[in-house]
Amino acid sequence: MVAQFHWTQKRRDAAVGLAEGKTQQEVAREAEASRRTICYWLEEPEFSAEVDRLSQMIGIAGKAERMRIAMRTVRQKVKGETVETNKDLLDWLRFAQSETDGVKLDLTKLAASFERWR
Repeated sequence: MVAQFHWTQKRRDAAVGLAEGKTQQEVAREAEASRRTICYWLEEPEFSAEVDRLSQMIGIAGKAERMRIAMRTVRQKVKGETVETNKDLLDWLRFAQSETDGVKLDLTKLAASFERWR
């Protein structure tokens, strides 16, 4: 019978740190554990699955934040507001499209708004 992985606050913090992209050495130092301990935890399927799950969540949250910034900038540019950026409107729309990983964006309303404001 395989023993179930026991979660502690230290292990949860280590999983988050690894998901955030910190090195095993950084996580070990923060967790006051050895790098070998971190490696051991990563060998546990439950721990490594949690690191993977958290990595995906962090990635999605980061992408959502970048999209909010891009779309806020696009809205401001469409309204003719001054926005401090080196990119033009088309650059920001391309960036937004690249952040969607092939998801079709319906930019017709945004384009219509842009034409009204021009």
